[in-house]
Parts: sequence; structure tokens; C-alpha cells
Amino acid sequence: MHISSLWTRDKSFKRTINMESEKPLFQKILHKARDSILNFDSNEAESAVREAVDAGMDPVDLIELGFIEGMKEIGDRYEKGDVPLLHIFAASRIMEKGLALLKSCANENKLDLKMFGNIAMNA
Repeated sequence: MHISSLWTRDKSFKRTINMESEKPLFQKILHKARDSILNFDSNEAESAVREAVDAGMDPVDLIELGFIEGMKEIGDRYEKGDVPLLHIFAASRIMEKGLALLKSCANENKLDLKMFGNIAMNA
């Protein structure tokens, strides 16, 4: 799988998937992960993780191009005043559940997956 990185017009960093992962299955899984965050659906998040693991998708892609994209959209909606702060907390719980399952799947498959990072919020 070839991953490319680029800087967007607003100077933010964005990863994109090229070639092999442009497969409809990978795109479907990424959309499912993103939508699970937007819909606050833990079952959909878990389903996306299981499908990604079964398909051999890179866990980093699932996190960055699926779950985090959903979190960014929730954040954008909050900044516009379209959703309350509570939605950000609810979405983060769904992401936590997805990441916990991803970590346990990685452990079962003996993958070397390191989870790191913090989210800082200013309300």
C-alpha cells in the first residue's frame, strides 16, 4: 500500500491513500468508521474495526482516515454552533471503543501497534 502525505491549502497535514487501498472495500470501511463517529454508533465502529482487520487494512489508516476524520467533522460542526459540546464527548467515547477493539485485535494477531496521543479541549 502506498501512502502519500500532503499539505492542504489551509496548511493542515493530510494523509491520503493511493493505489491498492483505493479499493471500494477499503473506502467502504473508512466511511463506516467515519460515520460511526458521526452517528455515535459503537456497533458500527466495532464492525468497521473487524472489517478492517479482516481485510488487512493498515490500522493507522483506519484511525487517521476513518475515526479521526469523523472527529474532525464533529469538531467543525461544534465550531459552527451546529452541535453542542456533548456531541464531541459522545463521539470520543465511540472512538475510544473502536480503538480499544483495534488494540485487542492487534494483540490477538500479534501486531506491534502502539497507541499514543492526547486530545486537549478548550471549552
